Amino acid sequence: MSRSAKRRMKKLVLWAEILFILVLGAGMGVVLGAFYQMNALLPPDSALDRYRAPVGTKIYSSDGELLALLAEENREPVPLDRIPKVMQNAMVAIEDSRFYQHDGLDFRGLTRALVANVSGKEMAQGGSTITQQLARNMYLSPRKTISRKVKEILLAVQIERNWTKRQILEAYLNQVYFGAGAYGIQSASKIYFGKNAKDLTLPEAALLAGLPQQPSKLSPYAAFQADGNFKASKNRRDMVLDRMAELKFITADQAAKAKAAPIKVAKERPRSTGFFKAKYFVQYVVDQLRDQMGYPQDIIDKAGLKVITTLNWKMQQAAEKAARSGRDRWRRARVGEVALVCLDPHTGAVRAMVGGVNEPWEKYQYNCVTQARRMPGSAFKAFVYAAALERGDSPYSSVNAAVNPIRMPDGSVYAPKNHGRYSGPMSYTQAFAISANGAAVNVAVKVGPRNVAAMAKRLGLQGDMRAYPSIALGTSEASPLEMAAAYGVFAARGKRAEPTGIVQVRDQDDSVLVDFQPKVVDTRLKSNTILGIDVLTRAVVTSGTGRPASIVPNAHGKTGTSEEYTDAWFVGYTPDLVTAVWAGNRNNKPMAHIYGGTISAPIWAEFMKQAVEINPGKKKKLVASQAKAVEPRRPRRPRRVPRVVSDRTADDNDRNHLRVAVCPASGLLATRGCPSRVTEEYMLGEQPLVRCSMHTGSRPTASKEKKRDDTPAPAPATATVAPAENSTERPPATE
Repeated sequence: MSRSAKRRMKKLVLWAEILFILVLGAGMGVVLGAFYQMNALLPPDSALDRYRAPVGTKIYSSDGELLALLAEENREPVPLDRIPKVMQNAMVAIEDSRFYQHDGLDFRGLTRALVANVSGKEMAQGGSTITQQLARNMYLSPRKTISRKVKEILLAVQIERNWTKRQILEAYLNQVYFGAGAYGIQSASKIYFGKNAKDLTLPEAALLAGLPQQPSKLSPYAAFQADGNFKASKNRRDMVLDRMAELKFITADQAAKAKAAPIKVAKERPRSTGFFKAKYFVQYVVDQLRDQMGYPQDIIDKAGLKVITTLNWKMQQAAEKAARSGRDRWRRARVGEVALVCLDPHTGAVRAMVGGVNEPWEKYQYNCVTQARRMPGSAFKAFVYAAALERGDSPYSSVNAAVNPIRMPDGSVYAPKNHGRYSGPMSYTQAFAISANGAAVNVAVKVGPRNVAAMAKRLGLQGDMRAYPSIALGTSEASPLEMAAAYGVFAARGKRAEPTGIVQVRDQDDSVLVDFQPKVVDTRLKSNTILGIDVLTRAVVTSGTGRPASIVPNAHGKTGTSEEYTDAWFVGYTPDLVTAVWAGNRNNKPMAHIYGGTISAPIWAEFMKQAVEINPGKKKKLVASQAKAVEPRRPRRPRRVPRVVSDRTADDNDRNHLRVAVCPASGLLATRGCPSRVTEEYMLGEQPLVRCSMHTGSRPTASKEKKRDDTPAPAPATATVAPAENSTERPPATE
C-alpha cells in the first residue's frame, strides 16, 4: 500500500474513532439525562420516611364488634417482631436469597434468572430483589415498560440508602399480595388459616411464601376449586421448603417433616373488604365521615382510620330480628318493608338502625331510616298537642271530637273523617289516646296551623310544613330518624340532641383525630308541655291505640297511619331510649288495612323490651317529682287529689310499681261517675294523680265508640284544605 493510501486510511480510522466517541458520548448523555430526569421524579427521602402501606378503615360498634372494613386492599400491618422467623426466612429463600448481601440490585441473581429464562428451566426465584418488588408496589404501576424498570432500580437504590434491611423486609411482608383478597402477611394468615401471623407454623409459612409469584393460580382456595386438591399449592410449598433447606434456614429433616404435613385452610373464608354487619348504619357512618367531616373516599379506603361508633351490636341484633319477624308476619297483608331506628335522646347516639329488611342489601341500598320521607299520619299529632300545651292548655282540656266541617274563604269545605262514632267533648288525653282525627284538627285550628308547623320545626323536623288544618293528620313528610329525634325531645325533658353515629375517629397509630361531643340544644319547651305530652303518650300505651307497647316499662308513644294505608308508624320513648318504627312499601303501594298499632307498635315493643335491658347508658328512672301531673284548667277550684291505693305487684320486693283504678276513656283516676274502670299497673311517678274530669255522674257523650287502632289521614275529593292563616296560597285537593 502506498504512503498516501496509508495516510487516507489513518484519517478514516481517526474520523471513525471520533464519530464513535461522539455517538457513545451522545448515547451516554441520553442515558444519563434519562436517569437524571427519572431521578427527579422519584419521591424525596422524607416521603420514604413517612410512607405507610394503604390500610382500610375499620368501623366498630360501641361494644367492640367489628362492623365493617372499608378498603381497596385488605391489609393489617404488623411489626416484624410479630412475624415469625420461619416466615421471614421462607420469603427471603424463595424471593431473594441474597437479600442480606446486595444493596438493592442483585446482578448475580439477575444473571441466573436470565440464564434460566433462556434455557427454559422453571425459575425458583425471580430476577427482581425484594427491595425492587417493594419499590414497585409502593410507587409504580404494574405495566412492564423500560422506563418503569429504570424507575424501579433507582427507587430500590434509594430505599436501600434510607432504610435498614429489617425495615425493608417488614414493609415488604406487609405490602405484598398473597391472593384471595389478602394484602400483607397478617391478612393472609387470617384468610388462609384463621390465625394471626405470629402463630404460623413452618409448613404454613412456606405455603404463604410461595403465593406471591402467582397468587391467583397458587392460592389453596383457587387450587381446590380448579382440580379438587391442593396439588399446585403443595408443589410450590415444597419448593420453598427445599430452598430453605438449601440455604441452611432449616434442616433436611425439618423440610421433610413439613412436606408431609397436610394443607388445612380455614373452613370459612372471611370476607376481605366491604360491609360486614349493620349495613345501613355503616353507610350512614361513611356518609358522616365524607359529608360532615370532609374525609375523601381515598382517605377512607387507604388511611387506616379506626372509627368507634354509637351503635350497640346487641341492640342492633334485636332490632333486625324484630323488624324482620314483623315484616314476615304481615307479608300477606302486602307489607314489604320495615325500618327501625333507636336513639339515646340525651346524646343523639344512634343505638340501632335497620334501614330495611329486604335482601340482598346491594339491591336495596336506599336507607328508609335516613332517606325515606313519608307521611307520619297520626304520629304527627304529638306536635299538634305540644303546640296547644305550650300556649297553656293541659292534658285535661276539653276538645270537641266531632268532625266539624271547616268552610274556607272560597266557599269550599274541609271535613276530616273519624274512624269510630265520636261525638261531643272529650279531654285531650282521651282524644290523643284513641287518635280522634276531628279532635286533632280542631286543636290545630284553635292553635293555628302555623304554630303547629313551628312546633314541628322547633323539635327538629326538616321538611316543608304545609300550614293547613290537615297538618294535624300528618300530611307533611318526615323521615324515621327525624321523628325519633323529635320525640326524643320529650324524653330528654326539652333538650334536642342531634343524631350521630360516630363517637371517635383514630388514625393508624391509634391517636385520636376526632372526639365527638353531643350536639344538644335547648328547645325551651315549658315544663308543663313536656309533662303534658308524657300524660298523652302514656295514655296511648295504657288505654289507646298503642296498647301492644304496654309490655315495656315506662313506655310512651303514638301510633300513626297515613292515607290509603301506605305508611304505618309507632314512635315511642322511655326515659333512656327513643325508637321510631315504620312499615310500608318502598314503591308506596298501599298495605291491606294495616295500622300503626297493628304492626309497628308490636315491633317496637319486641325490640324495646330487650333494648331497655341491654342499654349500657341507663339513666335513673323517673321519680314522682319528675313526673308531676299537670293540673287541669277546669274546674277553677282545684279538687283534692284522692289517695292512691297501691296494690303490690307480684314482686313484693319491687317498690317502684303500683296498680291504680283508672277510667279507660280519660286515662285518669276513676270516679263514681265513670261508666267503667280498669286496673292498670304503673311505674311510681307515672300513675295519674288527678280524677277523671269527663264523668261527673252522667254517662259520657262518646257512645258506642268503635276503637280502631289508628286513623288514616283523610283525602276528601271535593273539599279544599284550609289555607294557612293570612295566606293566599291554596293547598292541593288531596294530601
